[in-house]
Amino acid sequence: MQINQKFLHYHFIESLANRLKKDDLDTAAVKDEFYRLEAGLAGEMRLQQILTEYSFKNDAQIIYNFECKNEKGSTHQMDALILTPRFILILEVKQIAGTLFYKPAQHEFYRIQDDGIHENFPNPFDQAYRHQLFLENLFASWKLAIPILYTVVIANYREKSDNSLQNSPIFHISGLPSFLENLNKRFPVKSVNLSFIRAKLDAIYFRLPPRRTVESSRLRRGVLCRECKYLHAMQYKHGSWICPVCHFKSKNALNETLFHYRMLIKPHITNREFREFVGIYSIHAASKLLMRLGLEKVGTGRGTYYIIPENILGEED
Repeated sequence: MQINQKFLHYHFIESLANRLKKDDLDTAAVKDEFYRLEAGLAGEMRLQQILTEYSFKNDAQIIYNFECKNEKGSTHQMDALILTPRFILILEVKQIAGTLFYKPAQHEFYRIQDDGIHENFPNPFDQAYRHQLFLENLFASWKLAIPILYTVVIANYREKSDNSLQNSPIFHISGLPSFLENLNKRFPVKSVNLSFIRAKLDAIYFRLPPRRTVESSRLRRGVLCRECKYLHAMQYKHGSWICPVCHFKSKNALNETLFHYRMLIKPHITNREFREFVGIYSIHAASKLLMRLGLEKVGTGRGTYYIIPENILGEED
Protein backbone atom coordinates (compact mmCIF):
# COMPACT_ATOMS: atom_id res chain seq x y z
CA MET A 1 0.00 0.00 0.00
CA GLN A 2 1.45 3.33 -1.03
CA ILE A 3 -0.92 6.16 -0.24
CA ASN A 4 0.04 9.23 -2.21
CA GLN A 5 -2.97 11.54 -2.20
CA LYS A 6 -3.60 15.07 -1.18
CA PHE A 7 -5.66 14.85 1.96
CA LEU A 8 -9.27 15.96 1.82
CA HIS A 9 -8.67 19.11 3.83
CA TYR A 10 -6.22 20.30 1.17
CA HIS A 11 -8.80 19.80 -1.58
CA PHE A 12 -11.44 21.51 0.56
CA ILE A 13 -9.31 24.59 1.26
CA GLU A 14 -8.14 24.77 -2.35
CA SER A 15 -11.76 24.72 -3.56
CA LEU A 16 -12.82 27.17 -0.87
CA ALA A 17 -10.04 29.61 -1.73
CA ASN A 18 -11.26 29.62 -5.34
CA ARG A 19 -14.97 29.85 -4.51
CA LEU A 20 -15.36 31.99 -1.40
CA LYS A 21 -16.88 35.40 -2.12
CA LYS A 22 -14.29 38.16 -2.20
CA ASP A 23 -16.00 40.18 0.54
CA ASP A 24 -16.31 37.21 2.91
CA LEU A 25 -14.68 37.86 6.27
CA ASP A 26 -12.72 34.59 6.03
CA THR A 27 -11.35 35.08 2.51
CA ALA A 28 -7.90 36.32 3.59
CA ALA A 29 -7.53 33.61 6.26
CA VAL A 30 -8.54 30.87 3.82
CA LYS A 31 -6.05 32.15 1.24
CA ASP A 32 -3.29 32.13 3.87
CA GLU A 33 -4.19 28.58 4.91
CA PHE A 34 -4.13 27.44 1.29
CA TYR A 35 -0.67 28.96 0.75
CA ARG A 36 0.59 27.10 3.85
CA LEU A 37 -0.88 23.84 2.57
CA GLU A 38 0.69 24.44 -0.84
CA ALA A 39 4.06 24.96 0.78
CA GLY A 40 3.61 21.78 2.80
CA LEU A 41 2.73 19.83 -0.33
CA ALA A 42 5.87 21.12 -2.06
CA GLY A 43 7.90 19.86 0.90
CA GLU A 44 6.29 16.43 0.68
CA MET A 45 7.11 16.27 -3.04
CA ARG A 46 10.78 16.94 -2.22
CA LEU A 47 10.62 14.16 0.35
CA GLN A 48 9.22 11.73 -2.20
CA GLN A 49 11.95 12.60 -4.67
CA ILE A 50 14.71 11.95 -2.15
CA LEU A 51 13.19 8.67 -0.98
CA THR A 52 12.71 7.53 -4.59
CA GLU A 53 16.42 8.04 -5.22
CA TYR A 54 17.54 6.36 -1.98
CA SER A 55 18.52 2.67 -2.10
CA PHE A 56 17.19 0.88 0.96
CA LYS A 57 19.36 -1.92 2.32
CA ASN A 58 16.37 -4.19 2.86
CA ASP A 59 12.83 -4.43 1.64
CA ALA A 60 10.97 -1.24 2.53
CA GLN A 61 7.54 0.26 2.05
CA ILE A 62 6.72 3.99 2.13
CA ILE A 63 3.26 5.26 2.97
CA TYR A 64 2.69 8.94 2.27
CA ASN A 65 0.01 10.92 4.06
CA PHE A 66 -1.20 8.11 6.31
CA GLU A 67 -4.47 9.04 8.01
CA CYS A 68 -6.44 7.12 10.61
CA LYS A 69 -8.35 7.29 13.88
CA ASN A 70 -7.32 5.70 17.15
CA GLU A 71 -9.56 3.64 19.41
CA LYS A 72 -10.79 6.78 21.17
CA GLY A 73 -11.78 8.50 17.94
CA SER A 74 -8.88 10.96 17.83
CA THR A 75 -7.20 11.45 14.47
CA HIS A 76 -3.65 10.90 13.25
CA GLN A 77 -2.17 12.33 10.05
CA MET A 78 1.43 11.32 9.32
CA ASP A 79 3.27 12.89 6.41
CA ALA A 80 5.19 9.69 5.74
CA LEU A 81 5.75 6.26 7.25
CA ILE A 82 8.79 4.21 6.29
CA LEU A 83 8.39 0.50 7.00
CA THR A 84 11.55 -1.62 7.10
CA PRO A 85 12.46 -4.92 8.82
CA ARG A 86 14.81 -2.92 11.07
CA PHE A 87 12.59 -0.02 12.18
CA ILE A 88 9.44 1.97 11.51
CA LEU A 89 10.10 5.67 10.92
CA ILE A 90 7.55 8.48 11.21
CA LEU A 91 8.47 11.57 9.18
CA GLU A 92 6.98 14.95 10.01
CA VAL A 93 7.71 17.31 7.11
CA LYS A 94 7.82 21.08 7.66
CA GLN A 95 8.20 23.76 5.02
CA ILE A 96 9.20 26.70 7.21
CA ALA A 97 11.45 29.65 6.41
CA GLY A 98 13.24 31.89 8.88
CA THR A 99 15.21 30.89 11.99
CA LEU A 100 13.68 28.14 14.15
CA PHE A 101 13.91 28.07 17.94
CA TYR A 102 12.85 25.54 20.54
CA LYS A 103 12.24 25.74 24.28
CA PRO A 104 12.08 22.09 25.42
CA ALA A 105 10.93 22.84 28.95
CA GLN A 106 7.97 24.83 27.65
CA HIS A 107 7.46 22.64 24.54
CA GLU A 108 7.51 25.90 22.58
CA PHE A 109 8.46 25.83 18.90
CA TYR A 110 8.71 29.13 17.06
CA ARG A 111 10.48 31.05 14.32
CA ILE A 112 11.80 34.56 13.86
CA GLN A 113 11.65 35.81 10.30
CA ASP A 114 14.24 38.07 8.71
CA ASP A 115 11.98 41.06 9.35
CA GLY A 116 11.93 40.23 13.07
CA ILE A 117 8.37 38.85 13.22
CA HIS A 118 8.00 36.19 15.93
CA GLU A 119 5.57 33.35 15.12
CA ASN A 120 4.70 30.28 17.20
CA PHE A 121 3.94 26.91 15.59
CA PRO A 122 2.45 23.66 16.89
CA ASN A 123 5.32 21.67 18.35
CA PRO A 124 6.23 19.08 15.66
CA PHE A 125 8.10 16.93 18.20
CA ASP A 126 4.98 16.56 20.33
CA GLN A 127 2.95 15.82 17.19
CA ALA A 128 5.33 13.08 16.05
CA TYR A 129 5.74 11.68 19.57
CA ARG A 130 1.97 11.33 19.80
CA HIS A 131 2.00 9.30 16.57
CA GLN A 132 4.88 7.21 17.93
CA LEU A 133 2.96 6.30 21.09
CA PHE A 134 -0.10 5.41 19.02
CA LEU A 135 1.88 3.08 16.73
CA GLU A 136 3.77 1.51 19.62
CA ASN A 137 0.49 0.56 21.32
CA LEU A 138 -0.93 -0.62 18.00
CA PHE A 139 2.08 -2.80 17.17
CA ALA A 140 2.06 -4.23 20.69
CA SER A 141 -1.56 -5.30 20.18
CA TRP A 142 -0.43 -7.01 16.96
CA LYS A 143 2.36 -8.81 18.89
CA LEU A 144 5.02 -7.06 16.81
CA ALA A 145 8.33 -6.00 18.38
CA ILE A 146 10.16 -3.45 16.23
CA PRO A 147 11.59 0.00 17.01
CA ILE A 148 9.27 2.87 16.11
CA LEU A 149 11.06 6.18 15.65
CA TYR A 150 10.25 9.69 14.50
CA THR A 151 12.04 12.71 13.14
CA VAL A 152 11.15 16.14 11.81
CA VAL A 153 12.40 17.01 8.31
CA ILE A 154 12.71 20.61 7.17
CA ALA A 155 12.06 20.87 3.44
CA ASN A 156 12.78 24.60 3.07
CA TYR A 157 16.45 25.17 2.34
CA ARG A 158 16.19 28.78 3.52
CA GLU A 159 15.40 27.68 7.08
CA LYS A 160 18.05 28.19 9.74
CA SER A 161 18.11 26.30 13.03
CA ASP A 162 19.07 27.92 16.29
CA ASN A 163 21.41 26.06 18.65
CA SER A 164 18.40 25.33 20.86
CA LEU A 165 17.49 22.60 18.31
CA GLN A 166 20.92 21.00 18.34
CA ASN A 167 19.87 17.89 20.32
CA SER A 168 16.41 17.56 18.82
CA PRO A 169 15.34 15.06 16.11
CA ILE A 170 15.24 17.61 13.29
CA PHE A 171 17.36 18.23 10.18
CA HIS A 172 17.22 19.52 6.62
CA ILE A 173 15.76 17.16 4.05
CA SER A 174 19.12 16.75 2.30
CA GLY A 175 20.35 14.89 5.38
CA LEU A 176 17.70 12.15 5.16
CA PRO A 177 19.83 9.58 3.28
CA SER A 178 22.62 9.93 5.87
CA PHE A 179 20.07 9.62 8.68
CA LEU A 180 18.67 6.41 7.17
CA GLU A 181 22.16 4.98 6.75
CA ASN A 182 22.87 5.53 10.44
CA LEU A 183 19.59 3.85 11.40
CA ASN A 184 20.49 0.84 9.24
CA LYS A 185 23.77 0.50 11.15
CA ARG A 186 22.11 1.04 14.51
CA PHE A 187 19.24 -1.46 14.26
CA PRO A 188 19.52 -5.15 13.26
CA VAL A 189 17.03 -6.87 11.01
CA LYS A 190 13.94 -8.08 12.89
CA SER A 191 11.88 -11.14 12.10
CA VAL A 192 8.83 -9.25 10.91
CA ASN A 193 6.56 -9.60 7.92
CA LEU A 194 6.22 -6.25 6.13
CA SER A 195 3.26 -7.56 4.12
CA PHE A 196 1.46 -8.31 7.39
CA ILE A 197 2.24 -4.82 8.75
CA ARG A 198 1.15 -3.22 5.49
CA ALA A 199 -2.15 -5.13 5.52
CA LYS A 200 -2.80 -4.12 9.15
CA LEU A 201 -2.16 -0.45 8.40
CA ASP A 202 -4.28 -0.67 5.27
CA ALA A 203 -7.15 -1.97 7.40
CA ILE A 204 -7.12 1.05 9.72
CA TYR A 205 -6.49 3.68 7.06
CA PHE A 206 -9.24 6.28 7.18
CA ARG A 207 -9.28 9.33 4.95
CA LEU A 208 -9.93 12.20 7.32
CA PRO A 209 -12.69 14.69 6.47
CA PRO A 210 -11.99 18.42 6.04
CA ARG A 211 -11.55 20.37 9.26
CA ARG A 212 -13.98 23.07 8.15
CA THR A 213 -17.52 23.48 6.85
CA VAL A 214 -18.99 26.31 4.82
CA GLU A 215 -22.49 27.55 4.03
CA SER A 216 -23.27 27.39 0.32
CA SER A 217 -24.54 31.00 0.40
CA ARG A 218 -20.93 32.16 0.93
CA LEU A 219 -19.74 30.63 -2.34
CA ARG A 220 -19.45 32.19 -5.77
CA ARG A 221 -21.52 30.49 -8.46
CA GLY A 222 -20.77 29.71 -12.09
CA VAL A 223 -18.09 27.88 -14.06
CA LEU A 224 -15.06 29.94 -13.06
CA CYS A 225 -11.99 30.42 -15.27
CA ARG A 226 -8.88 28.91 -13.71
CA GLU A 227 -6.64 30.89 -16.09
CA CYS A 228 -8.04 34.10 -14.55
CA LYS A 229 -7.47 32.73 -11.04
CA TYR A 230 -11.22 32.04 -10.82
CA LEU A 231 -12.13 35.72 -11.08
CA HIS A 232 -14.56 35.43 -14.01
CA ALA A 233 -17.45 33.15 -14.93
CA MET A 234 -17.15 31.29 -18.23
CA GLN A 235 -19.84 30.97 -20.92
CA TYR A 236 -20.94 27.78 -22.65
CA LYS A 237 -20.70 27.98 -26.45
CA HIS A 238 -20.58 25.20 -29.04
CA GLY A 239 -19.64 22.46 -26.60
CA SER A 240 -16.91 24.39 -24.75
CA TRP A 241 -16.63 26.79 -21.85
CA ILE A 242 -15.05 30.11 -22.84
CA CYS A 243 -13.85 32.92 -20.60
CA PRO A 244 -15.19 36.29 -21.85
CA VAL A 245 -12.13 38.08 -20.44
CA CYS A 246 -9.01 36.01 -21.27
CA HIS A 247 -10.78 33.82 -23.88
CA PHE A 248 -9.46 30.61 -22.31
CA LYS A 249 -11.37 27.66 -23.79
CA SER A 250 -12.04 24.42 -21.94
CA LYS A 251 -14.17 21.33 -22.38
CA ASN A 252 -13.54 20.16 -18.79
CA ALA A 253 -14.19 23.35 -16.81
CA LEU A 254 -17.60 22.05 -15.74
CA ASN A 255 -15.92 19.02 -14.19
CA GLU A 256 -13.86 21.29 -11.95
CA THR A 257 -17.01 23.19 -10.96
CA LEU A 258 -18.66 19.93 -9.89
CA PHE A 259 -15.49 18.96 -8.05
CA HIS A 260 -15.77 22.20 -6.07
CA TYR A 261 -19.42 21.39 -5.34
CA ARG A 262 -18.51 17.89 -4.18
CA MET A 263 -15.75 19.13 -1.89
CA LEU A 264 -17.60 22.11 -0.42
CA ILE A 265 -21.24 21.02 -0.33
CA LYS A 266 -21.98 17.32 -0.94
CA PRO A 267 -21.14 14.43 -3.32
CA HIS A 268 -24.47 14.44 -5.17
CA ILE A 269 -26.52 17.11 -6.93
CA THR A 270 -30.04 17.59 -8.26
CA ASN A 271 -30.93 19.32 -11.52
CA ARG A 272 -32.12 22.37 -9.60
CA GLU A 273 -28.96 22.52 -7.49
CA PHE A 274 -26.88 22.09 -10.63
CA ARG A 275 -28.63 25.01 -12.33
CA GLU A 276 -28.23 27.24 -9.28
CA PHE A 277 -24.55 26.47 -8.78
CA VAL A 278 -23.50 26.52 -12.44
CA GLY A 279 -25.74 29.43 -13.42
CA ILE A 280 -28.02 27.77 -15.98
CA TYR A 281 -31.70 28.71 -16.27
CA SER A 282 -32.96 25.95 -18.55
CA ILE A 283 -33.93 22.60 -17.00
CA HIS A 284 -33.51 20.97 -20.43
CA ALA A 285 -30.02 22.41 -20.96
CA ALA A 286 -28.96 21.33 -17.48
CA SER A 287 -30.26 17.79 -18.11
CA LYS A 288 -28.29 17.56 -21.36
CA LEU A 289 -25.07 18.68 -19.64
CA LEU A 290 -25.56 16.20 -16.80
CA MET A 291 -26.16 13.40 -19.31
CA ARG A 292 -22.99 14.30 -21.25
CA LEU A 293 -20.98 14.07 -18.04
CA GLY A 294 -22.17 10.48 -17.62
CA LEU A 295 -22.94 10.89 -13.93
CA GLU A 296 -24.71 8.06 -12.15
CA LYS A 297 -28.42 8.90 -11.90
CA VAL A 298 -30.36 7.89 -8.80
CA GLY A 299 -34.14 8.01 -8.32
CA THR A 300 -36.96 9.27 -10.52
CA GLY A 301 -39.03 12.41 -10.83
CA ARG A 302 -38.38 15.18 -8.34
CA GLY A 303 -36.30 12.84 -6.21
CA THR A 304 -33.69 12.39 -8.92
CA TYR A 305 -30.10 13.28 -8.15
CA TYR A 306 -26.68 12.62 -9.69
CA ILE A 307 -23.59 11.18 -8.01
CA ILE A 308 -20.43 13.30 -8.44
CA PRO A 309 -17.52 10.81 -8.49
CA GLU A 310 -14.31 11.51 -6.63
CA ASN A 311 -12.38 11.35 -9.93
CA ILE A 312 -14.67 13.88 -11.63
CA LEU A 313 -11.66 15.96 -12.70
CA GLY A 314 -10.38 13.20 -14.98
CA GLU A 315 -7.87 14.39 -17.54
CA GLU A 316 -6.72 17.99 -17.76
CA ASP A 317 -7.36 20.04 -20.90
